Amino acid sequence: MCLEDNKHLIPEIDSEIDGVSLLKKAIESFNGAAASFENHYRHLEQRIKKLDIELKRKNEELETNLIEKEEMKDHLNNVLESLASGVIVVDLKGDIITFSRPAGDITGLIPEEVRGKAYDKVFGVSFFQELCLDFESINNINETAEFETEIVCKEKAPAKINLSVSPLTNPEGKKVGIVLNLQDISHMKRLEEQASRTDRLSAMGEMAIRIAHDIRNPLGSIELVTSILRKELMGVEELEDLATHISSGVKSINSIVSNLLLFIKPEQKAELKTINIHEPLDDSLFFSCHRFHSEDSIEVITDYDPGPLLINGDLELLKQVYLNLILNSIQAMPDGGRLTITTRKAMDRQGRLNLAEITFADTGTGISKKDMTKIFDPFFTTKKRGTGLGLAIVHNIVKLHKGFFDVKSSEGGGTTCTICVPLKDE
Repeated sequence: MCLEDNKHLIPEIDSEIDGVSLLKKAIESFNGAAASFENHYRHLEQRIKKLDIELKRKNEELETNLIEKEEMKDHLNNVLESLASGVIVVDLKGDIITFSRPAGDITGLIPEEVRGKAYDKVFGVSFFQELCLDFESINNINETAEFETEIVCKEKAPAKINLSVSPLTNPEGKKVGIVLNLQDISHMKRLEEQASRTDRLSAMGEMAIRIAHDIRNPLGSIELVTSILRKELMGVEELEDLATHISSGVKSINSIVSNLLLFIKPEQKAELKTINIHEPLDDSLFFSCHRFHSEDSIEVITDYDPGPLLINGDLELLKQVYLNLILNSIQAMPDGGRLTITTRKAMDRQGRLNLAEITFADTGTGISKKDMTKIFDPFFTTKKRGTGLGLAIVHNIVKLHKGFFDVKSSEGGGTTCTICVPLKDE
């Protein structure tokens, strides 16, 4: 075949060459795009790794912050639960959102049972004695207000408390709730009463000691003259009886003055030694047994600690203390009743079992609320006969033994007298 005959094939070859060239260019373009995509992918991969590292670091920081916040929350909760005062938080809807354990101890309520409940349902109008503190009242308080009141709890003695009510605000100063802080001040009130009692007793001291000495000095002379008169008047019945009455009156005055001096300075006769508190107690019961026998309707029950309770004490002074309290109980039960005398080891305020506790509980007429504030005043008595020095002397003798004396009573509900003195160190 000649060249002339193949001229028609040349366009087809050129076309094939152009297709190959285009394909080559397309492949080159694809390879370039793939390389660029790979570069972008690697760049993106590196960036993702960096973001993963950053995210992991942020997560670790967040987890650390959460742990720290949880620890801080637990710490604050522990502080709240360890405070001597109770804390109650009420939101603006009137629901209790915080109720600390000490608040439960003071109020006698169980924290788990009152959280989430309405304030007015938990604390009725009469819960805080002589105060009307419903939710509306505490919600209207915009500055801290303090109240002194008394609460009566189930199965607990009435407690005197100091109550402060404050608005709860957020960092912006917006009110978000109400905070109630309760502090049991019963012990402090008892200390104040004891201090006031001591002041009253001290105030009587100077005057009483002068009166005692001024009266006692001539008593010896009167008694001597009376003795001589009785001898001279023997056989003259009427005059002898008069001398006897004079002698009896002198002895009565001398007894009163002796009590007065003991009330002023009981330490003058203190002879402290190791004794078992049951010893003077048994002696006192023996000396007063004739009174119980004459009062058939009075029952005496003794419930002693099984072991000896040893203290540093004065046997004779303690006898006088116990006799005073026993006779008081007898006189408080003119129509009969029951006197229960209990001894046991008791704990002090630090939780140490180092006190001897002696309790005299009678079912007598009791003491009115008005008279309870005066029972330790010298010369105060509700009896037709008596000096009114009995409990004052008891108070002084117990104080001499580094102990404390407490009286609980209600009119018509009997009286309970409690003596606590330190046990002797073993």
